[in-house]
Amino acid sequence: MAAGVRDVVVEPVFLLGMMGAGKSSVGRELAREEPGATFIDLDARIELLFGASVEGLFAHGEDYFRACERAALRSLVAEPGFAAASVVVATGGGVVIDPANLQTMGAVGTLVYLEADVATLTARLSTEAERRRRPLLGDAQTLTQRLAHLLEAREPAYRQAHHVVDARESPQEVATRVRRALSKP
Repeated sequence: MAAGVRDVVVEPVFLLGMMGAGKSSVGRELAREEPGATFIDLDARIELLFGASVEGLFAHGEDYFRACERAALRSLVAEPGFAAASVVVATGGGVVIDPANLQTMGAVGTLVYLEADVATLTARLSTEAERRRRPLLGDAQTLTQRLAHLLEAREPAYRQAHHVVDARESPQEVATRVRRALSKP
């Protein structure tokens, strides 16, 4: 752990950003480095609560998935003691589409936007396996264009985060940057 940035996860931290920004990898790294911190992947929680994969839920339409996402987030923050917990939550890239989700997260924790440019996102998401796991991406020929469109639409909401951290490096380096941002008053 970097000197001078210990124990910075003292309340819930919500990692925001586009798919491929590294929210899950960075979140695991942050929780691993913080004594007593827990990592929660919101997409995994959605799958557990609704008994279907993200892709399966998206098959019912994006509105249906977003309703499931909203319900999973609300149930998480309503758990006894959650607001005082040392927890890192990796959100889905589109959680910010619903302004109520930003309010829900901001009322109990700190929001950190993991910022990555379209070129970085494209490089990270270019495999067929990654595109299959992410229903909004489409095919390889339109990947860059689709990511640029999604980022443009979502970035104003991402920028409402308490901290913005460059996410173009390794998960370990990004986690160090997040810890530094969280340790600043």
